[in-house]
Order: sequence, then structure tokens, then C-alpha cells
Amino acid sequence: MYRPAIPIPSNGQPVTALAFDPVSDSVWAGDNSGLVFALHSLHGLRGVSFPVGGALPVKQLAVADNHVRALGLAGHGVGAWAKGGMNKWYFRPSSTVSAMSPAPFSSNIIAAATTAPEIVLLNAISGTILREAPVPSHVTHLAFSHSTLLCASADGHVRAHDPRTALRRENGDAAVLAHASGVQDLQTSGNFFFTIGSSSRSFPSTLSPLSLTLSRRGHDIPDPLVKVYDLRNMRPLPPIPFSDGPAFINLLPMHTSNLVITSPQGLVNVVDVSNTNTSGFYHLETTSYITSTAVSSNGSYLAFGDAVGTIHLLTAADESSEPFFNGFEGQPVEWADVPEPLPEVNWTDSTPLNSIGMPYYTTPLLSSWTPHFLPSTIPPYPPPAKIPPQILSAIKVNDNVAYAALPKELRGRRNRVVVSTTKDQARFRSGKGRRDDDVELEQLTLDDTIDEVPRIYRKVEIEYSKFGVEDFDFGFYNKTTYSGLETHILNSYTNPILQVMHYTLPIRRLARSHITTNCPREHCLLCELGFVVRMLEDAHGTNCQSSNFCKTIGILAQAQNQLELIDYGREPTEVDYTHMIQSFHRFLVDHLSSEGNSFPHNPLIFQHPPSHAASTAFQADTHPSINTSFSPAAAPVTQLLGIDAKNIIVCLSCKAVREKENMTHVVDMIYPRKVSLSLVLSPASLITIINIQPLPNEMSLQATFADILRVSLIRQMTHKATCQTCKQFSTFSSRRSIPSADLPPILAVNASVYNDENLRYWMDTRTGRFLTPTVEVRGEVEGVDDAESVTYELRVRYHLSDHDKNKTLALGGDLPEAESEPYLKGPWFLFNDFVVRNISEDEALSFPSAWKVPAVLYLEREDVRSQLDFSGLPDELDPSILSRDTSISVNRDKALIKHECLRFEELPKPGTLVSIDAEFVSMQQEETEFRSDGTTRVIRPARLSLARVSVLRGDGPKEGIPFIDDHIHTSDVIVDYLTEFSGIKFGDLDPHLSRHTLTPLKLVYKKLRLLVDRGCIFIGHGLSKDFRIINIFVPPDQVIDTVDLYFLRNRQRRLSLRFLSWFVLGENIQTETHDSIEDARSALRLYKAYHEFEERGVFDEKLDELYRAGKQNNWKPPSTTPTATSPATTVSPGQVLAQPATLSSPSTPSSQMQAQGTPVPNVSQFNMLAAAAAARNFAHQGQFQSMRLDVGALNAAAAGYFATSDMGSFGASGSGQGSGASAGAGHGLGGGGGGGWNRR
Repeated sequence: MYRPAIPIPSNGQPVTALAFDPVSDSVWAGDNSGLVFALHSLHGLRGVSFPVGGALPVKQLAVADNHVRALGLAGHGVGAWAKGGMNKWYFRPSSTVSAMSPAPFSSNIIAAATTAPEIVLLNAISGTILREAPVPSHVTHLAFSHSTLLCASADGHVRAHDPRTALRRENGDAAVLAHASGVQDLQTSGNFFFTIGSSSRSFPSTLSPLSLTLSRRGHDIPDPLVKVYDLRNMRPLPPIPFSDGPAFINLLPMHTSNLVITSPQGLVNVVDVSNTNTSGFYHLETTSYITSTAVSSNGSYLAFGDAVGTIHLLTAADESSEPFFNGFEGQPVEWADVPEPLPEVNWTDSTPLNSIGMPYYTTPLLSSWTPHFLPSTIPPYPPPAKIPPQILSAIKVNDNVAYAALPKELRGRRNRVVVSTTKDQARFRSGKGRRDDDVELEQLTLDDTIDEVPRIYRKVEIEYSKFGVEDFDFGFYNKTTYSGLETHILNSYTNPILQVMHYTLPIRRLARSHITTNCPREHCLLCELGFVVRMLEDAHGTNCQSSNFCKTIGILAQAQNQLELIDYGREPTEVDYTHMIQSFHRFLVDHLSSEGNSFPHNPLIFQHPPSHAASTAFQADTHPSINTSFSPAAAPVTQLLGIDAKNIIVCLSCKAVREKENMTHVVDMIYPRKVSLSLVLSPASLITIINIQPLPNEMSLQATFADILRVSLIRQMTHKATCQTCKQFSTFSSRRSIPSADLPPILAVNASVYNDENLRYWMDTRTGRFLTPTVEVRGEVEGVDDAESVTYELRVRYHLSDHDKNKTLALGGDLPEAESEPYLKGPWFLFNDFVVRNISEDEALSFPSAWKVPAVLYLEREDVRSQLDFSGLPDELDPSILSRDTSISVNRDKALIKHECLRFEELPKPGTLVSIDAEFVSMQQEETEFRSDGTTRVIRPARLSLARVSVLRGDGPKEGIPFIDDHIHTSDVIVDYLTEFSGIKFGDLDPHLSRHTLTPLKLVYKKLRLLVDRGCIFIGHGLSKDFRIINIFVPPDQVIDTVDLYFLRNRQRRLSLRFLSWFVLGENIQTETHDSIEDARSALRLYKAYHEFEERGVFDEKLDELYRAGKQNNWKPPSTTPTATSPATTVSPGQVLAQPATLSSPSTPSSQMQAQGTPVPNVSQFNMLAAAAAARNFAHQGQFQSMRLDVGALNAAAAGYFATSDMGSFGASGSGQGSGASAGAGHGLGGGGGGGWNRR
């Protein structure tokens, strides 16, 4: 039973963290200002204090025998301090630290989490990094159990990781959703762990569409219980109810089944988990709310910090015993050193400064900065300029003063500093330098100057280092969770339109659904859009590329002779991007409509009101055989974007009226025209008469966006033609007739701003903006305005920026996913290819100057948003494609089939291990710019295309057997098969010539997409580059890359698969060419070997041996020819091959070589041709056998190495001696004596 004790007052700041000292009678506290301080004994004597970094509250405290670890809410880093206040180490990563583990694992490993997001394992003694592993979500809590590292994330999941590698646990379930809105506290004991957190509650509303939108966001409410889980299988156990809403949970050290649950109001419940009926309730006398809790090492004291700075105590200690926190007096308190008092200085106006003096010191002062202390952004100061040699040669000295005449060639250049042009350094992950404009890129917005294009709107080009595009620091340009698209591929000008489609949620749903269907088209934009959408959804801020989508654009545009849509990589000086991008927009929407049309089996997504009859009439007109009483639905994209209206055409001569059905998907905006002025001069009176003639679509220059949009929908126009009624060549007037209720759910608008007059309507004025977040649209029925109107909400806006004649295509989007994130400026984001920034609504809708030109807008109809029904769309890929053997090769050779398709019972489940490798061919050579100073710059990297992919089973009875081994058909021109590195030869990818399993790219992509969706774990070597070229994003927790497994960060070198296979597995691979099955199998065996080494506890030792052997062998396997190793030589995992045997002298006869047991001659004394001939004639028993040599071929090969006049010919098989044609005798292989050989 616990009873209250006398509270301990602190410094008046809220106590945000508490921890008892396990070896002394002290309690450590952290306050709201980021200060950690010690309070000794029950009297609360103030002791040592130190800051943790940042002016925000202390988040976590952990006290060990001889140090204190602390983490601040600012997240600058996590550190360890001695109890006297001296800092021992401080880990400061590039991203914010969000959590640390309270207790270490195996006494020397602690875990920390950053917002990268990643988990970092640190040495608890030195603070150095031991391991790093990415995680799928932001981690808020960490805790070590006896066998597992548990991490609680902001998404409410608790995930289990290996405490030695920080990787996700593989055996059994590795994650559980504990709380829907986040975990507030996490504790673990034995085979159980406990969590508290909150969930979201939604409150329905019927007030307005805005209220409906707000209600969907919900409200986070603390869960009124403590959840209990079994650590072994991550399954829930009966929870512990706590109706007041728990805020903190703690375990009692001496009673591991007892849990201390605390509410913010000060209600404390000590409950036995094994018997919840046994519990004790206590209430703290506090006027504020509880902000932190702690339990002493023996459980005799409970401490609770509140928001007014008081530490409340509950004790279970015997009243007759000494009042110690831990039940014993403990070690003496360590007090901070008292600084020596400064000497007094009698200061007067006449006191000289040099009498003050300096303190005695033996180390350099902090003011004496070395280059190590200088920030990387500040260049080191240049040394003094050297005196020119022509001055030094003529210098004269007089009274210690040197002087010389100024030469002619230096006249006019005195006292001038030569300033070298600083190169604009690109940002590479491998480099340490960073440019000085980091802050400018973050902060330059519309607040700078009106006429200058802000930096985030300018075009940013990808730079290429020696490590390729993967080394470019994309993360600097995008710190959000929304992914951008790369620009180094052809037709990447379409990136913003792709983002438009992605963030228009109904179109995203259609595209995602279409890739699950059996689409028969080889080149389908809707399929490729679906693949890009899935990639952007999974990436969560990681940059992506749309190479397959862009390639399909080029193929389809060329097939339809729309060459103006193709990007040839050679931009002309003047490109009308405004017209180009809007033409592509119409081209894309029309293709999406036709490719997604499965008439008459289209699902009904949107049902128009009963008054709607236009679509029925249209379908009856276009499909006369269809019964209009039961009209099948139109294409899904047409249901969302289609404007199904009637064109009413009137002859202005005879007033004859006719109607014509009209279906369009995109609205082109029509702007008011200038008035026509006709000038008439009267000679008699010299009076000027101005006749103002109104034109169609004419309106005031003060027209609003809603006015112009309505005129564009009605689209009143005039044209001349022959009237069929009056048979005269007359003028006709036409206008659309569409009721408001028949307007589509999504309005796609081309801004059609092609001149300065049209752009003037969009410019900001003193009275406000032209573009508004919502717009009210009213239809028209037979020339009369509809009484009803509908409201559209602007979702995405696509514009062009013009900076120094360098066009930039950017997108501003109102993202539905961002509406519930309170720390943002708003739901609007700017997508400038891979530059993504959160912007305000004012900036998104503003057009301050002519550098910003609107192009495409998407508006969603508010009143029908909830009526869209996507339940009829398929949403899962057919898993049977993994069980079907598909090939389009006409001449497939069954002997070359190396894979076995999966049986139904083998279909992968979450966590299934598969090993993958891919081969590629080059579709376009690298484009390099050679500069006048001799340097080069890669303008565009080589474009590679997937040519072969092999996927192997990673476990089970058929481990290592491939179930996918497909060569990929391509209709593009291949410029280089890269046979040496890919094993692909001419004809392997041609359906008429290939003897392999040949498959369309889209089918292979669906197979890989299915493996990712089903949660497979991919094992391979260098997978990041493979997945990039395949154009698929695989979550990091589903990738195990042997490049990273066998890697020492401090060595800064990654090892090749060939070298790892030679050292670890004792195998020589890739000897002549690459084979994807062989490479995938080697990666799988390396992964298994890694686990074997880890289980034996020798992995670190083997890794050191691996790097030592790599340095000795220049990171390549030794020569594998018989001249280097004996055929009987074997290599076991972790064993380095023996050095090449010493070869005997060429003068040693073969009989002597047999007697000596020498395997082969010495290469350093004998030429390679003779050594190769001897090696071929050397049997496994170590004896030379008779051999027939190709004399002509061998002489021809040696002709470049030996002088023709000095070389004798090779004889028949046999061994003997003879004299050569030149002076000096030699030994050769030949019947009756060969010629003597002299080196040229």
C-alpha cells in the first residue's frame, strides 16, 4: 500500500521528465526549458544541472550507475552526461531525434529514432553508430525486451525489430496496430508489452458540405484502457480498463506483473496484470495536471511531476525505516565543481587594459579556430598572394625594407584581388559540401520581389556524380511525405499532369483499378498511370520516376502522328509549352476514356439525377442497337469528366433550329474579346462617331473566374455554312445547353492563356485575386439560365514559370491527405518535378506577375463527391499470373526453360522471401558535355530498359529454384545489348528469333507489383538501382540488400557480388558474362550465410576479414584460371583463396616438373601463351599428357608479342629441345625440337 509523502518543490517550471538514480539517494528531473537537474534526498536539495540542447522541454531521462542519458523535445540529439554535469558524448544526426530507449540492450547498445525515418543503434559508452535501419513511419517510443526491440510509431503500430540489426523481425508477425491515432506510452516486461494511446472518433454532421468535410477529420480521444500484447506472436490479450484515460504507465521493478497507471488529473492505479481484481487507487493532491512519472529502483517510491513544478511522492516504505528513495543510502552525491572566484580589479578611467591579464591556460583558446571548427558553408580565407618571381629576382633590400621596380606586364594590376569563379556545387549524398543557398531555397516565396521568379519555382536540374543519379540528394528538395518525379527522362514535361491525375482521387481510383484487369493493350496510358499512382502512394516522399509512362507517350503520339507532343531531348529556343501541355492534357484524357471503356460492361460510378436524359440520347445515337430503357454506363473516365450536352444551332437568316449531341471531356476557357471600334468622319462637321459593335462572348474586363468559366461551358460561337432549310450561305449561331444537375463530378479545364490580354484577367489586383478556392457554376437550358447552381472546389492548378527563358512546369495541389495535418501551412503543395514544398492558399491561388501562367485546372463538384460509387471496380491483381507460364516467343526452346511456376499453395504471403536479379539493355547512350577546360558533365545518363528478370524462391523445399525467368519484349531500338554485363544477345528479345521465355513488359511489371502487394521480402544485390530502372517502388522494409549487409560504414566502400561470392561462398561467378539466376541465387546464399554468421556471433569478425582480403586483392577475386590455383583447391565461407602457386622455370623438362610436383610454369619468367598451353596440357593428376596444338592459331596469336624473324614455329605434339633461328638457344614445345623464343 502506498501513502502520500511530502512533495518536493522544483524551480517553478513544468516537470516534463523524471528518473530515480539507481545508486544514490537522488531523483533527476527535466523541466520545460530543456534543463536537467538533480534533487537529493526527500528534502529536494538542488544539485547538478545541465542543458540537453534546444530551448524546448526535456522529453526523456534515463539514469544509469555512472551517467545520465537525456533527450530534448527539440530533437537536436541524444547524449550522455556524467553525474557531475560533464558531457560524455552527444549523438547529433542530420534529422531530428524523436525517441530513445530507456534501458540499453546487453549493457552496451541503446536505440534512438530519427525523423528520417530510421532506427539507429548506438554504443552506450561512446555514442558511435553501430547499425542503421529504415522504418516505415515516424517512431515515437522505443523499448528493449529480452529478445526484441519494440518501436511504437505515429501511425499507431508497434513493430518488432531485431535488437542486433534493427531490421524487422522475420519469424512470426512483426507488427500490430495498437492505437489508431498514435501510441502515448510503451512498456515491456518478459514476454508481454503494454501500450496506451488514442483513437479517432468521427461525429456525423448534416449541416453543410464544409461540415461534412470537417467531420471526416474526426477527433483524437484517449483510449480508456491499457492494451496488453504477447511479444512472441504480437497478439492482443485482455486489456486493463482505466476509465479516466491513462497518460503514463510504469512497471514496478520488484513486481514485474504490477503496473502503475496514471491519469493526467492525478488518479493513480497500481494493478496486478495477472489478477486485475487486485489493485489500489490513489489520488494526488495537485492543482494542475501530471506531466511525468517515475518509479524508484525497488518500487518503494513513486514520483509524479506536474505542470507547476512540483514533484509529488507516494511511498510504500516502512515509516520506521530511514527515508531513502531506493531503500539504502547509496553512493555519495557528486556535486558540480565550484569555479574559482575571479580576482578583484579596481577599475578606473586610467586603468590600462594590459593590466587585466589572461588566465593561465595550456590548451589552445576557443578563439583560435582551426579549419575543423569552421562551418562547411564558410570557405577558408585565402592565403596572401605570392610575390611574382620577376619582382623577387629584381628585389633590393635597404634597412630591412625590400623594394623592386614594377615590371611592365604587371602594371595596371596592382592591389587587385583575382577572384576565381566559384562553381555551383551540386548536392550529392556522397559529398560533404553544401551550397550557401540552402536557406534561400526554403524561404524564397512570393514575398521576395514580384517580378523575380522565386527559387522554388525555378527549374532544377539533376546533376550526376561518378556514382550516377542515385547519388543526387533528392531529399534536400523534398522534405514532405509526398513524392516528386524525376526529370532526366524524355517526355518528363508531363510530370505535373501525372501529379494532377494522382491527386484527383476519383481518377486515382480508376487507374489503380485498371491495372488489376486483364488489359489486352501492349501500350496503355491508363495502365501506366495506374502503375505510377501505386508507386507514388507507396513512396511516401521518396522521389519516383515515370519512365514507362513517358515511353508509352512517345509510342502512342508517334502512332497518331501527334509529333508536337514528343520530347526529343533537344529543346528548341522557343517552345510553346502552354499549347504543348494543354494539347497533351486533351490527348491523355481522351486516351484514358477509350482505354478504360469496356462497353457494355462498364461499372456505374456516378448516377445522374432522374432528369438527366442527355447521356441516354447520346448512347442511343451512337449505339442504335442498344435499348435505351436499359442503357449501359459510359466509360468510367467519361462518367467523371464527360460534359454530355446538346449543341443548339440557329440559322440567323431563316431562324431554323437544330440540335446536335456533343460530348467533351475538357473545357477550353474562352475570354472576352476586345470591342470593335468603327471610326466615321463627317466632312461637313468634322464630328467623330464611334460605333461600338458587341461581339459574341463579350463581357466586362472585371469579369470573375465564375463568369468566364460559365461562358466557356456554354461556348456561344458563330460560323458560316449553307443552311439546309433556306438553302442559303448563312451565319449560324451555336451554343451548348446543359442543366446544372448534369454537370460532371470533375471539371477539367484548359486555361488557354495564349497572350498577354488573356493573362491580364488572372493577375492579382488591389481588390483581390481572380482565382478562388470555390466557384459557383450555373447551367443553361435552351437559352435560359438554370435556376439551380452547383459549387465546384478547386483541387489542383497547373501553371508554367518563365525564368531566364527557361520554362518550368509546376503544380499546385490541394491534397486531401494533408487536410488533417495541423503543422502545415495548409493543404496546398507545390510540385516542381522533384521539388515539393508546402505553400499557403494565398500563394497557391495568386498570380503576382507574368512569370506565372495558368495551364490546367481540376475542380471537384462538392454536392456529388459522396455519391461516387467505386464498389464495382476490381481492386486486386489476379494471383494466378504467377502460376501461368506465358511466352510470346515463336521458337522457344524447352531446354532453356529454367523456371517452375508457383503452384497455388506456393502463392506468396506477407514475409515470403524471394531473391531477385535483373538484366538491362541500353536504349540510349549517355550524353556528355565536354568543356573547354577539359572537364566533362553528364547531360543525360544512358537510358536502360529491362531485358530479363529472374525471381527465385527464398525458402521452402524448392529454395533457390526460379519461378519467374522472363526475357522482356521491346519494340524500341536497342543501341547496346551490354552482353558482357547482361548476357543478352541479339535476337533474345525478338518474338520471332528468341529461344527464351519472352514476355511483354506490362505482364512482368504486374507480376512484380503483385509480389510487392502481397508483402514479399526481396533479397538481392544492388536492388535500389534495379528497382529504379524497372520503375517500381518497393518499401524499404521489404528489401534486404546484400550490398548493405556486408558493408562497413567507416570503410566507405561497397563490395561487388562477384567478390562476396568468391570470399563468402567460395564460388566464382560472372566469369564470362552475367546470368540473373546465378546472381539472384548467390545473393540468397549470401543472405543465408549472413544469418549463419550472426547466429554464431562471428559476423563482425568475418566482415573485417572480408575487407582485409578485398584490400589485398584490389577488391576482385584472384585469377581463376588453372595457372593460378590447383584444381583440387576449395574455398569455404570466410576463407580467402590461397596465393597463386609459384610456377617453375621454362627450362625445367616435363619429367622434372612431374618429379617436383610443380603444377605449372612461372608466369613471371615465361610468356602467357606458353603458360596457357602448358595449363591446357596439365591433367588433374598433375601430369602432362600428349596434346594436339593448333599451330596456325597459336603462331598468329603470338605474332604481336614476338618478333616474326625471331620466332620458330610450333611442332607436333610432344616435348623436346632445339635450337632457335636466332642467336642463343631456347626451349620449346614441339616434336623434334621447337624454335627458340626471344621477346621483342
